[in-house]
Amino acid sequence: MDCAKKGRFNPYLQGMMQRECSGMELFSEEQAQVRRIQVVLQNVPQWSDGEAVQAEMAEQGGQVLFCKFFKEHSSFAMLTQDRNGLYSIAFVLDCDISPKERKAAARLVRRLLKESSKSWDVDFYTVPVPERMKYASLSLAASALMQAFNHPEKIKG
Repeated sequence: MDCAKKGRFNPYLQGMMQRECSGMELFSEEQAQVRRIQVVLQNVPQWSDGEAVQAEMAEQGGQVLFCKFFKEHSSFAMLTQDRNGLYSIAFVLDCDISPKERKAAARLVRRLLKESSKSWDVDFYTVPVPERMKYASLSLAASALMQAFNHPEKIKG
């Protein structure tokens, strides 16, 4: 909570919290804590500095492979590799922007991700890739991120 109040709540953890808490039955105390954090996240701008994210990942022995923060709104997309060689994705599309802006942001993320994938020499899966905490391959993680941004209307937060 303190990190969120200071605007330093790691985007990866934000996405992880949203994924883990959506659709789960939480105790009332946990629900209240999640709501408090969400209120803070809505009112306090969080990280918008890709270098800070890269530095934190490097401290943990991982690396950021793809990172796009939007300055115009509170949206981002990120693909990381942890020190164990597993891949994670995190993303948020600001709920306070119009559907048109959400679609434009999603198009930009898809374009940038497609460009990055060329340097990684990976192909995107055409079959649906289930969203997971960790992915064993870069191709699976990149495909999951791309597929999420194919449907911006389904992205919460």
